[in-house]
Amino acid sequence: MLNLNQVEAGNEQKPLEIIPDRTIARGIINLLGGDTEVPEFGQGNLFKQSMSSSAVYCPMEFTIIGGEHDKRRVWHNLFIHGDKMDSNGVPVARNIGLNTLRLIVDSIHNLGKDDMSAEAQQKRNIAGIQVLQGQEFCFLIGVEPEKNGYPAKNKMTTPLIPGDEGYIAGTASNAAPVGQQGQMPPATASGTVPSWALK
Repeated sequence: MLNLNQVEAGNEQKPLEIIPDRTIARGIINLLGGDTEVPEFGQGNLFKQSMSSSAVYCPMEFTIIGGEHDKRRVWHNLFIHGDKMDSNGVPVARNIGLNTLRLIVDSIHNLGKDDMSAEAQQKRNIAGIQVLQGQEFCFLIGVEPEKNGYPAKNKMTTPLIPGDEGYIAGTASNAAPVGQQGQMPPATASGTVPSWALK
């Protein structure tokens, strides 16, 4: 039995205000997980399979670090498969997903898009999407409008890299060094997102 007589009514929290469109922030990556493993993209059930299409995506959450919106969260679904194909028969979602992953890694390591040095290439050679867990990067925030009864919410529009307007660089400690076989070690010793970023 659940007795709610002692619970004071009317003190529920108000919804947080939407972060303004085109706000720039740095945040910690949290891979929310799913029910599907895609070996090409790494280890673990990090992806979800759509029930209504061929879409496959990795749900992500980013906890903002610093500034006016410190500890607020923003979301993104990284699609790697879908119904729409390009002229070469490759899913458009795959091309967009790989490009987004490249930008995230470049942002983590403060790499410009034209940096093709041996060190930069090594940092882009990652063991799988799982190595992004706990890493910090810079991104542009957008607003997903209210739809089908769901309220408007913030989303990541695109990762930002050196050379992009407003890019916020990470410190040497934020840009984690490359481990064996191009694997980036997590930003925390435990290999997980800091507990405060999950609250």
